[in-house]
This record gives sequence, C-alpha cells and structure tokens, in this order.
Amino acid sequence: MSKLTAGTYEKYNAKYSTLTLTDGAYALTVTPEKGGMATSFTKSGEEYLWLRDKNYESSDRPRCGVPILFPNCGKPDGGAHHFGGADHPIEVHGLADLLPWQVKSATEDAIELSLTPNGLTKFVYPFDFALTMRYTLAGSKAGLALTVKNTGDKPMPFSVGFHPYFGVTKLENVSFDITAATCSENAKGNQPAAPAQITLTKKDDAADSIRLLTGVKSPMVLTDSGNGHKVTVAFDEATFGKGVLWQQNAENFVCMEPWNGWANSVNEEGRHEQLNPGESKTFAWSIEIG
Repeated sequence: MSKLTAGTYEKYNAKYSTLTLTDGAYALTVTPEKGGMATSFTKSGEEYLWLRDKNYESSDRPRCGVPILFPNCGKPDGGAHHFGGADHPIEVHGLADLLPWQVKSATEDAIELSLTPNGLTKFVYPFDFALTMRYTLAGSKAGLALTVKNTGDKPMPFSVGFHPYFGVTKLENVSFDITAATCSENAKGNQPAAPAQITLTKKDDAADSIRLLTGVKSPMVLTDSGNGHKVTVAFDEATFGKGVLWQQNAENFVCMEPWNGWANSVNEEGRHEQLNPGESKTFAWSIEIG
C-alpha cells in the first residue's frame, strides 16, 4: 500500500500545496492548485516527468507535468466551439489545466480531486459538469482516471486527453515501441499508414515536431538510451483511440499522449464524446516507469 504525505512547492514567488503517494522507491506528486495535475513521478529520487519551473510558477498554461485536457484536445478551428448557433472562444487544450482543483479526498489508497464550472468556464464552455480526477500508485505504476459527469439539462459534447511531459537526455537517444494504424503531422485529410517503426525527429525549419497517431495500440513505450529510462503509457484502446508524440527543439522532453479527439472534434458530428444529462464516463490510463 502506498503512503500519503502533504507538502509544499515553494520557489521564487510561487507557493502550492502538494500531495504525494509513495510506494517503496516510487513517488507520485500531485499539485491540485496547478490544474489538478501530476507534477512529479520519481524512482529512487530520480525524476521521470519534466517540469518547467518558470512556466509552472506563472498563471500561464502549464507546459510541463501531466496536464489534463478537457473539453478539447488541441485548438479548434478558428479558436472557437459552436454551440446553439453561438461561437465560444476557447484556449488550446480547453480549461481544466488552467484552473485550481479541489481536494475531494486524499488517503493512502488514492488522491481524488474535483472541478466544477464557474463564470469563466460557462463563458467558454456553456455546460454544467463535474470532473473527478483520481490518482493511485502501485509500485512503479501510476494510475490516472478522469470521470466526466454531465450535471446539466442538455447533451454535453467534449473530448478528453492527457499531455504527459517526460524528461529525456536528448531526442536522438529516444526510441519508441508504438503500433498505430496511421501516423502524420496533420490531423486533416487522408492519413498515411503508420510505418513499422514510428520515430520523432527534429525539423530544421521548425521549433518543434509532432506525430499524430490513429488506431494506436496500448501500450505506447518510450526508451531513453542516455539514462536508461523506460516509460510505458497504457490505456483502453476503445477509450483513447488516438496518440500524440511531441517535442520542442530547445527543451529536453518528449510528450507521449493518449487522446480521444482531435483539435476540432467537438465541432464535428460523430467525432467527439457526448453525455446526456446525468450520465458520466471514466477515462483511465496508467504510466509505468523503470
């Protein structure tokens, strides 16, 4: 069984309360106020996630840790969703990672956080919802499960994803063991078949590079020959049918992300999740480090 401890992240002008589950050599830390996300996952004190301190400390979108993506993954066409004949501008990856979450419960078994609407969310996403994020730790495996409930009186469209940042020595040391149906750099149009060996390389004419995968099989595995790290992301293929690999040339991280929708999916009929009033659905996956 894991052990629960409370702590504080304090650096420069930022101060956040943290909750940490520890099981043997492994420790998973969650920062409720910072988008409800996991901000550290270590083995014998060695960090596997990537944390950009300055970004983490600011009110900007957290490009570090494990951001929660809701109600959209990416940025919709024109930067807006269209509901009931009205346009609703929304940020890339939605709103869940921008807001402080409340601690619902914290025990040695699990940490549960909650998020409900406020005036800001109603402006960009005019629906009533209740989100519950559950974190568990069993040895080297962290369990992450987001439950979405429609608490309103009308059908609620959305997509869900997660954006884990894994620290690496350098991109050239990283290899993947991933099987997918298609692999491209753009989600629009016909998608080319995925190669037998999926790779992520730098582009001379761009600051970052990306791979968008459909029909992705669980698990996705990342190995870094520079430090011996191995990261396994496992998920229900019926829940997360898409995957994303992303990196920035100037930083030492690789994102290996389970998604269930593309940037404009919420605007497209039949390409997003939808819950009727009172319905809920859980989106569970795991990260294993070694």
